[in-house]
Amino acid sequence: MPTRHSRHGLTLSPEYRMVVLRDVYCDAAVNSSAAISEANKNVAASTGYDIYIVVSQDLIRVRADVEIWDEAPDDDLCAHGWAGPLTFDLDCPTGNLQVGDIFGTVITGIDPPKGPGRYAVVLFHRGREQAERARYEILKVMGTDGDDERIADLQRQHSGIEQYLMRIWWQTDLPPDEDDEDL
Repeated sequence: MPTRHSRHGLTLSPEYRMVVLRDVYCDAAVNSSAAISEANKNVAASTGYDIYIVVSQDLIRVRADVEIWDEAPDDDLCAHGWAGPLTFDLDCPTGNLQVGDIFGTVITGIDPPKGPGRYAVVLFHRGREQAERARYEILKVMGTDGDDERIADLQRQHSGIEQYLMRIWWQTDLPPDEDDEDL
């Protein structure tokens, strides 16, 4: 029976509407532009070293959670209102993960017990449509008397309504790195 080892999460206003899951060692991976373009169309995409999630709006904080499992979970989150799953492989040279935006609002210390390797990642999401409706509600208030207070109230009220859940488990060792071969 699959066992969840840990759960990590944060609520944030991601810069450029983007949440990224990656190994702490990997930064600005090859093919990131193509993955970001794909994520803009399909919610999320991967370079193999980074998973990019494009959130639906930029006025309300979103929730991003990462769960570490010992094997693929067998429950059906879609029966509980989640959309997905989107599935990816994620190469983790150090086995130490982080999730957050591209400008440093991140949580680290997501350390799967098996360490370095290739991980399976299954992404679910919910609340995108509700967050988009709340965004329009905020836009209607902008420019009216007392808008700062009303906007702040609406942002607090809807904070975290847009949610992303990434479930991760170890699959295999990483293939040898061509740069590490002895000459």
